[in-house]
Amino acid sequence: MERLMEFASSVPDFRRTAKGNHRHRLDDILILIVLARASKCVGRAGIVEFGKHNLTRFRKMGLLMNGVPSEPTLCRVEKGIDSLCMAERMTDF
Repeated sequence: MERLMEFASSVPDFRRTAKGNHRHRLDDILILIVLARASKCVGRAGIVEFGKHNLTRFRKMGLLMNGVPSEPTLCRVEKGIDSLCMAERMTDF
């Protein structure tokens, strides 16, 4: 789990961080997506449901302190991540 956290924090945040309007940290969202996909959750609705079902566990690890991101948030993150950069990070992981 520690390596997954290191991986997620190594992905550069593409969002406008200077604006301060982020409810969820990018690394929290990435960890949620990776763990949900590993648990055979296919779509964004499944990822959100996985997050809600395991929210207590995530919070014990210091993740998702502001709750589970919405489907539109997951969509924006998935579309905003640089695919080449993500593939490079995944290779290192």
